[in-house]
Amino acid sequence: MPNTSLRYFVAVARHGSFREASVRLRVAQSALSRQIRNLEQSFEVPLFERHARGVRMTPAGEIFLRHARDALHQDERIQSELEALKGLRRGHVRVHSIESLVGDLLSRSLARFRNRYPGVTADVTIEGTDQVIAAVREGRADIGLVFYPQRDPDIQTVSRIVEPLSALMRPDHPLADARQLSLADAIQHPLALPPAPSGSRMLIDAASKAAGLHLRPVLESNSIQLLVRFVAESGGLTILSRLSASGNLQGGELIATPMRDRLLRTATIELLTLAGRTLPVAAAEFLRQISADLAQLSLILPGSPPPATARQRKRFFDQNFSGIP
Repeated sequence: MPNTSLRYFVAVARHGSFREASVRLRVAQSALSRQIRNLEQSFEVPLFERHARGVRMTPAGEIFLRHARDALHQDERIQSELEALKGLRRGHVRVHSIESLVGDLLSRSLARFRNRYPGVTADVTIEGTDQVIAAVREGRADIGLVFYPQRDPDIQTVSRIVEPLSALMRPDHPLADARQLSLADAIQHPLALPPAPSGSRMLIDAASKAAGLHLRPVLESNSIQLLVRFVAESGGLTILSRLSASGNLQGGELIATPMRDRLLRTATIELLTLAGRTLPVAAAEFLRQISADLAQLSLILPGSPPPATARQRKRFFDQNFSGIP
């Protein structure tokens, strides 16, 4: 069965519309419809129910979707292993990530990877944690980078670091001299926060409820860059991962103060792949690169001391990165 038919079917299933799928694939809608019709005739069952506003998969379509994705993944793997025999001169990596990991981490990892493998291309999409998980589950992303994800049986965490939420502020902020802060301290000052249902806001809301506090942020935005700039320019305060403002922290423009609230100290940043899927060689190699970079960046940022001894450092890496292929 030609992979063109599989790619077209998966695109229609993903977008729920022949028109939208044809736009994303950059093919004529008539050609797309013909491929789906040929599949349905071949299996002698309808794969989609047609409606005025789009299409919905039939039970047969849902079964076929699982096999179509498996077949496309296998084809990717075969191609990547053949390329690996040539020294990984070609390949493609698809990454979906939350915004806070784009700055120093993702851009640095991509640059280092490109220096080693200049023939490999990359496609990076920035989304919220839930959207990243959906992209990995549906096979649209090889690797997902997320903050504090909910557990999903279809998704496996291949590496993880504990990255507690911190209060980010300017060095001249009234709370700048504190060694630790609580939410009760933070809400006494102008507060900028990400909106629900982001992973960090879920933790902040849970910690606020546990402490019997009522949050009244002066700014809510799903733009991490805007939250960080608001703090840097207005003198307010935000509660985020240190990685959200790694450049500002390393440059001394902002400081990160650990939060005392227990829930805020349980946050993690995780690298995800589809459970049971063997990544293409290029994607697996990039996963190793970004995992090492994530660990190193977390250790050097101010606000949380790194393991003090070589033995502690080795234990840290073994616990968090031993699952990387």
